Amino acid sequence: IKKIFHVLHKLSSDFEGFKNDLQSLHSSVNNLGSKITAAEARISQIEDENGSRDTQAQHLQSQLSAVVSRIDDLENRSRRNNVRILGFPEGVEGNNLCTFLIKILPDLLGLDPSDPLEIERAHRSLGQHPAPDKRPRAFIVKLLRYPTWEKILKAAREKGNNISFYPDLSRDLQQRRQHFTEACRQLLDRGIRYGIFYPATLRVTFNGVTSAYTSPEEVA
Repeated sequence: IKKIFHVLHKLSSDFEGFKNDLQSLHSSVNNLGSKITAAEARISQIEDENGSRDTQAQHLQSQLSAVVSRIDDLENRSRRNNVRILGFPEGVEGNNLCTFLIKILPDLLGLDPSDPLEIERAHRSLGQHPAPDKRPRAFIVKLLRYPTWEKILKAAREKGNNISFYPDLSRDLQQRRQHFTEACRQLLDRGIRYGIFYPATLRVTFNGVTSAYTSPEEVA
């Protein structure tokens, strides 16, 4: 009997120890659970903050794009009366480019000599003086009135010669228009009427119907 009581006493002691260990483990599990909950909350907070930053970054990017677009539009509007002329050899204009153009353009384009060309200012495009075997720099001509600009470009299209006349556009807008180069080549090969209009819109007339496109993908 003593042995039985001894065994029972030992089992009771072991059970108390096991009970204490179990309580300690339970406490540790609860503590770990609290830490996991806190970590999840922190992760969720960080994700929310990152999401907010991404939203702010997208908003700022959108605003920046709008500002850049507006600046480019203002730049092109300031060039509205400008004509870029390519093909005149370097130095042919002498000391006064405006006088040279007023004298030569009417004959070159078949313009009415009694309708004077009003040029506000003119100059060669910026850059180093090219070598003799390189393409000469363009003339940048600012006309006093927009109707004169229209008249010159219209006459240049109709007359056709070795001197080229173009609108004076910003670099960004030139690149946007160049995206239509391949589409324009294909339209020309097929004999389909087309034109590129400000700022960068391709208008195609086919079977009496005119369509407008703002990207080459739309044409395809």
